[in-house]
Amino acid sequence: MSRSHVKTCWKEDVRTWCHFKAVVSTQSTGEFQTFQHYFKQINLSTRLLRMLQNSRRGLGLFWNTRFLTIETKKKPITVSQYSSLQKKINEFASKPKNQPTLHSIMMESNNKSKNRLIQSCQYMRHEFLVRVAHVITHLQNLPYIILTNEDIKRVLDLYMYAFTDMLHQPVIRSMKDVDNFNENLSGLLEDLTDIILLLSKGIHDSQLHVNDPEFPAIIGKTMDYIVINRLCNRILARHHLSMHIQREGYISVVNTDLSLKKVIQRNATFSANVCQNVYMETLPEVIIDGHADARVAFIPNIIDYVIREVLKNAFRATVENNLHQVEKPPIICTISNSADYWKIRVSDRGSGMSDNTLGNMEKYCFTSFKQKQEEQEYSQAFGEIVNPAVADRGGSSLAGFGVGIPVSMAYIKFVKGKMEYQSLPGIGTDVYIKVPQIGGLMDKLHI
Repeated sequence: MSRSHVKTCWKEDVRTWCHFKAVVSTQSTGEFQTFQHYFKQINLSTRLLRMLQNSRRGLGLFWNTRFLTIETKKKPITVSQYSSLQKKINEFASKPKNQPTLHSIMMESNNKSKNRLIQSCQYMRHEFLVRVAHVITHLQNLPYIILTNEDIKRVLDLYMYAFTDMLHQPVIRSMKDVDNFNENLSGLLEDLTDIILLLSKGIHDSQLHVNDPEFPAIIGKTMDYIVINRLCNRILARHHLSMHIQREGYISVVNTDLSLKKVIQRNATFSANVCQNVYMETLPEVIIDGHADARVAFIPNIIDYVIREVLKNAFRATVENNLHQVEKPPIICTISNSADYWKIRVSDRGSGMSDNTLGNMEKYCFTSFKQKQEEQEYSQAFGEIVNPAVADRGGSSLAGFGVGIPVSMAYIKFVKGKMEYQSLPGIGTDVYIKVPQIGGLMDKLHI
C-alpha cells in the first residue's frame, strides 16, 4: 500500500490511516475492538475504505465485515457547488459518447509511445466524464419515489463524486502525470464497484411502494443502460491501463487463449466451496464434456461473471432440492466450439422452474427464491458468500434481489450472443450460452 494511494484520499483520512496501521500492527483483541469502535465513528472516503479492507485481508484479520456496517461519506457538496457541478454534468451529458470498436482498441494497444500514452489519458478522462454524466442524467430522470431511496441516493452520490474527481484531474503533460492519472482511475473504478448491488437493493425496496404497470419497463431500461455503460467504462479503463502493464496471452482486454474448461472449473470450485461451508452436505459433481479442450479469444471478465451466476443457481437449486439425498445429481457443462460460435450448456437436476418463473427471468428484481424462514437461513447464508465481487468487500449479496441473471443476459446480448433457459418443472434446468467468435465481433462490438 503506497503512500501515494493515501495522498489521493481526503487529507483528514491520512491521520485515520496512520491510526489504523498502529492498531492492526498489534492484532490484539482489545486494541482491535478499539479500532472497530473508532472505525464506526469516522467518515471515510470510499477509496480509503477499500484500502483498509484490502489491508485487513492481507494481515489475516479474520472478522466479518458484514456485521460491521459503515456508512462512507465524503465532504458534503454545498448548494453553490452543486449548481456549478450540475452545469458541468449537463454540458458533458449533451456530448455524444465516442464508442470505439473492439478491433480499434486491440490495434492501438501496440502503440506505447509517450505521446500515445498521454493522448490515451486525455481521451479516457473526456470519455469517463461524458459517460458518467449520461448515467447521472438517467438516474436523475427516475421517478421521485425511487430517488428518495437511500441506496439509490448513494449510487447517485458515488457517480457525482467520481465525476467531480475526474473533472478536477490535473492537465496531463508528463509520464508522472500519466502515472498519477492511472492511479486515480484505478481508485475510481474501485469506488464504483458496488453500483449494481446498490441499485438492485434500492430498486427492490422502491418497487414495494410503486403501483405502476410501467415501472418494470422503466427500471429494466435504466438498469440495462447503467449495466452496459458500466461494463464499457471498465473495458475502456482496463484497455487504457493494459497499455502500461503487459499481460502474457492478452491483446488489450482480450485473452487470446482462454480455456472455457478452466473458466467453468474455477467458478465451479468457488461455488462448491461455498456450498460445502453453508450446507455441510455432499456436493453435486461438475462434469465437463463436449469440446472440453476448446480455447477461444474473449474478454474473460464477461464470461466469468455469466458462468459464475449460472453455476451459482445450478448448485443452489441442486443442493436445496436434494438435501435428503446422499449423492446429489451431477451438474453437466457441455462445451461446443465451431468456426462461427462457441456454446456452453449447463444442465442441472434442481427440480426446474415453473413457466411463470421462466417468463420473468429477464426482469430485474424478480427472484424465484421465496422459502420458509428456516429455508431462508440457508439461502441467505449461501447468497452472502457466493458472489466474490461483493463478498470480498464484506457487502451483501445479489442473491434474492433478482439481478444476477438479467445482468448476465445483458452482458451476453452486448457481445451479440444469446442466453436461453429451458426447464422441465420437477426435473431440472438447461442454460444455453451462445457467443460469436471474436473475429466476427471485431467491427460489430462498440465499447
